[in-house]
Amino acid sequence: MGSFAGGITFALATEHPDLCLTIVDESQAYLQHLQDELSSLVVSQRVRLLDMKLDHLAFPDKSFDLVIMRGAFFFIMTRPNILTEIYRVLKPGALAFVGGGYGRDVPSEIITEIAEESRILNDRLGRRRVSVYELQELLTAIGLDKQAHIVTEGGVWMLLRK
Repeated sequence: MGSFAGGITFALATEHPDLCLTIVDESQAYLQHLQDELSSLVVSQRVRLLDMKLDHLAFPDKSFDLVIMRGAFFFIMTRPNILTEIYRVLKPGALAFVGGGYGRDVPSEIITEIAEESRILNDRLGRRRVSVYELQELLTAIGLDKQAHIVTEGGVWMLLRK
């Protein structure tokens, strides 16, 4: 889900030929960019792109085995229904990864190369940093604190399990 979905989705589709994947975003321009990229990839028939409000997903309950939303904290703090919608569309036993970071196995020298540029870009876009405490408060406020676990290794990720 969201504006950082392309890279991870295309990588999953390439590495796991048994997966069918869906990218959902609210930006027509971003979806068109992804469509242009997708047209040159062998996996194009297993990835669908949908223009949809992230806080009003047009999927039935219990539709997905996995949901990933990277770069999410900028959005969910002002639109917490995104989290309740993610939880709603998870199948029983399914998992959602919501958050951001580079991953725990990415070497620090690679992170150092790109971290400052990412910070500058986020600042230009007006995106504020969100603390773990704020995330915990949000989860409690929307009633998902028992279903979520926050991990801080390799970034900050919220794991939602149905």
